[in-house]
Amino acid sequence: MGRPAWRLTTAPHPVTIHAPPSPERACASSPPALALLVPALGFGLGLSACSDYSFKPAGKPNPGADSGLSGDGGADSGDPNSCSDRTIPGESVALNDACYVEYTVGSFTPVVEWRKSTWSVDPSSSSVMMMPAVASLTDDNGDGLINQDDVPDIIVVTYGGVGTLRAVSGDGSREIFNVTGQNLQMTGAVAVGDIDGDGIVEIAACTATQVKVFENDGTLKWTSSSLAGHMNGTSDAPSIADMDGDGHPEVIVGNAILNADGSVKGLGSFGQGGVTGNVGTASVAVDLDGDGIQELVTGNAVYRADGSVVWHNSEADGYVAVADFDGDGQGEIVSMNSGTVRLTDTDGTVLWRATIAGASSGFGGPPTVADFDGDGEPEIGVAGRSNYTVFDTDGTKLWERTTQDGSSGNTGSAVFDFEGDGVAEAVYADETRLWVFNGPDGAVKLESADHSNATWTEYSVIADVDGDGHAEIVVPNTPYTASFTGITVIGDADNSWKEGRRIWNQHAYSITNINDDGTIPAHPAQNWLTYNNFRSGDLSAGQNGEYPDLVVRIADVCLKDCDHEQLKVWLRVGNQGYLAAEDGVEMALWAVTDSERIELYRETLASIIDSGQMLDSIQVDVDLSILHDYNIIDLEAAIDGADEGTGTGRYPECDETNNVAFWGENLCKG
Repeated sequence: MGRPAWRLTTAPHPVTIHAPPSPERACASSPPALALLVPALGFGLGLSACSDYSFKPAGKPNPGADSGLSGDGGADSGDPNSCSDRTIPGESVALNDACYVEYTVGSFTPVVEWRKSTWSVDPSSSSVMMMPAVASLTDDNGDGLINQDDVPDIIVVTYGGVGTLRAVSGDGSREIFNVTGQNLQMTGAVAVGDIDGDGIVEIAACTATQVKVFENDGTLKWTSSSLAGHMNGTSDAPSIADMDGDGHPEVIVGNAILNADGSVKGLGSFGQGGVTGNVGTASVAVDLDGDGIQELVTGNAVYRADGSVVWHNSEADGYVAVADFDGDGQGEIVSMNSGTVRLTDTDGTVLWRATIAGASSGFGGPPTVADFDGDGEPEIGVAGRSNYTVFDTDGTKLWERTTQDGSSGNTGSAVFDFEGDGVAEAVYADETRLWVFNGPDGAVKLESADHSNATWTEYSVIADVDGDGHAEIVVPNTPYTASFTGITVIGDADNSWKEGRRIWNQHAYSITNINDDGTIPAHPAQNWLTYNNFRSGDLSAGQNGEYPDLVVRIADVCLKDCDHEQLKVWLRVGNQGYLAAEDGVEMALWAVTDSERIELYRETLASIIDSGQMLDSIQVDVDLSILHDYNIIDLEAAIDGADEGTGTGRYPECDETNNVAFWGENLCKG
């Protein structure tokens, strides 16, 4: 298509063990070798005689290791019959050349790739005043699966009278479905994710008092009971998260928490993640304190999955985002209400407040968090009635640019480093313009009059919507100051923008809240530990083309004697990549039996894993009584969530295939 008339400016060791509830056994930890006595798993099983087991002798090389690590892993590091506590020292590891990619900075030459302004069904409903969601709904490549390998799709609610749920292919080639007659909020957002565990995403949307969930083809799946008093009723943005980590996601709107079947799980009693007397809610589910269980975060309260209150600080509610602003590894809460941005600590203590220009009752939209100025610290972008403002990490104003949003003053924004130059751009659509601002100074990189919207809490999203390996901007439109309707998809004329994810599933979006295939992680990595952004599409784990490559190995296995029935396992973790992996990498050990996998050990490593280094071994002591009557076929070690189906884990790596290792032989036979 031809280019629109735009003005374009180029800007210059803590230990975590998860096991079923049981009486705890004593644990001994003596770094660098950590001797951990695994808690009993609660099977109610007795002890076994020595003759019940046959063990591969210690000292035998690890036949199943696929890590590619150098060295013998300590296989000859002692008397195989002694099984004494020991540490296999760390060592250097050969680098994987595939982990270095030549780094090319792209251009910034925006062009309209396609528009969708009319529909074949209910054509009078064509205005989009909500955040478009992106996910794969159809099997486009014919492999029998619907996942990140298919062309993504765009899901919106349009309106003319009541809201109509629609989906269109991300390349603009076809309409997928049009759902009418469901009384959906005309300006409410949707959330997309695999709610029922069938491997295919569902879509959650809101009426004035209910949540409705639809299948990927638009078929209604369930409708909740009335949630009046727990949601706003206008412009509500639902979200999806497995809050308690049980493998069954919850659907959240306001301070209402629903089970995967739509039944009520919990109802909060204070904030809803919105602004009282204004429009919409967009509460956030995250693991604030790192205990493996997510909390529901609103502007003035934090709830557990059952709706009970963790804390309430008597402040005003507000639109929220979460990131780590003080470097403590936990999430702080950014809230926006009536012109005031507030940063609240994990425990509810207010850390600072700041005011946007032209502040008055109701103005100020959902905040965005990113490293706008490239200093390695998070900043906050927020839109108001007449300005887009970025605040520094400590609340001081970094920059401000004039915009126009007198109709609501509550719009959101998104962030992306389009050229791959390490500098983030803020993408913001007001009533009359689509703006792209340079992150460090707010210089205008794009001012497009090819847009119009009456505005509520919507924002433009940034994702690879057509699967071409480059990000696009999806802009919602209504005929407010001009005749634009539907959605506009903008890409780069030179096809040089960085690759974006093929999914942007909800208003309260952070990268780790959703897996690439649309499944919901049971224990999502805390987004701030790697990305430290919110409502941002930047995936850059590498720097200047450098990436980590985590590897794991079972270095040795030994049985001390049968009377003790205790198995010792030595695990090793290394990094073959060119970029260090920061602290917080999770590793696990499993027993693979003839009937199931049993988790024996899980730890979040406190050590930074430098490029080209393998850490000292970790010794795990396993009480074999917990495995009585099981045929132990093998041992499996995993790093960075590779054992739990959590997509790429915390660290996008140059090689995701070497994050699991096996010992390779039967250990014992009952």
